[in-house]
Amino acid sequence: MATINQDSIISLINALDSNDYDDQQAAAIQLIEVGANAVQPLIEALKHKSWRVRYLAAWALGEIGNEAAVEPLIAMLHDRSTDVQDWAAKALGEIGDSRAVAPLLQLLSDDNPSTRRNAASALGWIGDERALPTLIEKLLDVDDTVRSSAAAALGNLGSKHAVSALLSILHDNDEWVRIRAAKALGKIADYRATPGLIEALSDGREWVRYNAAWAMGQIRDGRAFDPLCRALGDESANVRRGAAEALGKIGDPRAIEPLKALLLSDQDDSVKTALHTALKEIGH
Repeated sequence: MATINQDSIISLINALDSNDYDDQQAAAIQLIEVGANAVQPLIEALKHKSWRVRYLAAWALGEIGNEAAVEPLIAMLHDRSTDVQDWAAKALGEIGDSRAVAPLLQLLSDDNPSTRRNAASALGWIGDERALPTLIEKLLDVDDTVRSSAAAALGNLGSKHAVSALLSILHDNDEWVRIRAAKALGKIADYRATPGLIEALSDGREWVRYNAAWAMGQIRDGRAFDPLCRALGDESANVRRGAAEALGKIGDPRAIEPLKALLLSDQDDSVKTALHTALKEIGH
């Protein structure tokens, strides 16, 4: 935390209104480094006439993470600038105070997809299970970025009550929704997800397949053993790496031979590293 006098803090606050974007950014970063002593001046800056100053102040307050900023940031969720609303939501998520849960839940019904997306992300960072039912509803949102953010948020909440809903979007039309659904299921680590994740190993997009493999490594269900062994032959090095990592986590000694065989033939360094690590985890 930097030591700086009050006059210097006020100078930095004034620099947030500079005509030079680089100067604005530099001032915001310095205020973040100041820490708690900059909180009250930044709260005052939330009332500035310039939307750019207001959003930079919101960003800085989120990075500092002081709970004194929670109520002022909640008020900014209804700012006339959607950019300020979005940064206020992100800041509240970073601070992680439960007072923000109810106001953020209201934003999940906003007409602006960006606002809904950032509210969902913030609720995931806060991790309060009061958000669970509404976030599950948002998995059916018309906007793919909102569905994706809701899936990620549910993974952060870690509730097994979200498993069925997340499994249903492993077939979503949007790749990122499927990726984040698979990752969320891995974070929750419920055995009920295994069949759906095995199916996702055949997805047409490599990062969906990779995250499905990663998730099965977190769940460590023996039913995933054979599908993961087959995934060692995937055309994507990322998927082969993910399958090797997952097999190492599961720890079944039957994986030693297929892992050793791939180690002799694979040309990708990241895959080889994963194979070595997996073999050590299994105890070979």
